[in-house]
Amino acid sequence: MKPSFLVITCIIVILMLRLGSDSKAQPLSKANLKTLINGKTWVPKTSIALKDQFFLKEMDLNGRLIFKGNQFDNVQFTYDLSTEEIITRIETIDKTKRNIIVNANFLEGFSINDNQFKFDFIRGDLLHTKLDSNNYYQVVKFKNLKYVIKRKMKKILKSHNSKKFKYTPENKVYIISGNEIISIKTKNDILHFFPLEKKKMKQYIRTHKLKIGTKTPMDAIVLLSKFDL
Repeated sequence: MKPSFLVITCIIVILMLRLGSDSKAQPLSKANLKTLINGKTWVPKTSIALKDQFFLKEMDLNGRLIFKGNQFDNVQFTYDLSTEEIITRIETIDKTKRNIIVNANFLEGFSINDNQFKFDFIRGDLLHTKLDSNNYYQVVKFKNLKYVIKRKMKKILKSHNSKKFKYTPENKVYIISGNEIISIKTKNDILHFFPLEKKKMKQYIRTHKLKIGTKTPMDAIVLLSKFDL
């Protein structure tokens, strides 16, 4: 009797462990989006009518999520640039649908397909030790260097006495060269990488009235897309 009782007990324990593992909703396969349930319900805190805080000002992006080493294709989601959150709709066990914030502890990166353009984002700590592990960075690879764009929208009041607010971009651009990472603050942060093209690049900056600086970092991408080919 005792051996039989021990065998039955072991089987019950194993089943309980398996059920407990499934209830945590960790990724199981590329095709099962329900495994992304590991996240909290998304509740908009402010008006989203203008959609200014969302990447590409869209709430129905299509792309791919990399969640704890698992790839999920053709996912519909939203990227909130003001909170650094990926929001997607899932179907729960009881067949109800809800919007959740994908668990950032397990989200390693994502890609967005927008017509002929593709945007790739990777979590900071997977790109460089000096980048924030709580943020996602767009990776742009040209011929010679890797460029990283930190996209951010900040909510500010429209005026001092106003109760209305707006979103304004606070983007940053970095260059990764080997183990070195450089925050682009002036045109000189770029020019020294292209000593043979420095004269042409300066002329291009003047002609196109580029203002490469902390307030206009995206002008750097315009310059780089022309010369780092």
